[in-house]
Amino acid sequence: MKRVFCRSVWALSCVVAFNCACFAQANSWDGSWKMDPSSLKYDGPTFSVAADADGYTVTRGGTAMPKTICDGKAHQTPDGMVTCTKASTGYEISVAKDGKTIRKATASLSADGKTRTVKSTVFPSDGQPYSVTTTSERQSGGPGYSGVWKEVSFTESRETGVLKIKVTGDSISFQETDTPKPVECKLDGTPTKISDTGTVSIKKADAHTLKVTYSSDGKVRRENTFVLSADGKSISETDVTPAPSASKMSQTLHKM
Repeated sequence: MKRVFCRSVWALSCVVAFNCACFAQANSWDGSWKMDPSSLKYDGPTFSVAADADGYTVTRGGTAMPKTICDGKAHQTPDGMVTCTKASTGYEISVAKDGKTIRKATASLSADGKTRTVKSTVFPSDGQPYSVTTTSERQSGGPGYSGVWKEVSFTESRETGVLKIKVTGDSISFQETDTPKPVECKLDGTPTKISDTGTVSIKKADAHTLKVTYSSDGKVRRENTFVLSADGKSISETDVTPAPSASKMSQTLHKM
């Protein structure tokens, strides 16, 4: 009986030690985090539009984009071949690269001319199409499209509201709320390719802070900061887009 008891104690000790080891290996960032919609704050970009009989020009941060010609024909631009057609309340736009459509959009004005809505369908090369809708409010100018506008809201069809994180050693599996699959990165800020021209880098600034940077064509496009609460039950996210489309979004996510 004594021998069996000793074996039992030894076995129990092993189980406890194993469980403790597993617990020790768990990372406070690990898990699924649910966005709290009531916490969302969005300060969207301000831009101006100058429209005429031929099309329109958008200016952001003092820099004018190439004019969009709306004659129903394809025109070469830095974004690809753009075809713009005038519609009853705005414009219909199609963008293609290498002979493939990468985006279609409809821009329209409200009846009172105070709200501008752009509904886009994006066709990624490595995934299913998804939609993005942005709404802007007139700040000055008019009538019509010409004037100064401020983006006040956006929605994306692939938005799940759930952030997923898994830390393993010096690496992280990171899936934002609006991406179809996770990205695997080193936690030292090393860039990881996520598209033909885009990269993401994730740096663990300290035990409670992750810095996530999205870049393309050698330029920073978005910088996200994720701060883990002291009790490990929530994450505060701050999403900053630099000029010329300067904007800021913040929200809180709770552990599921």
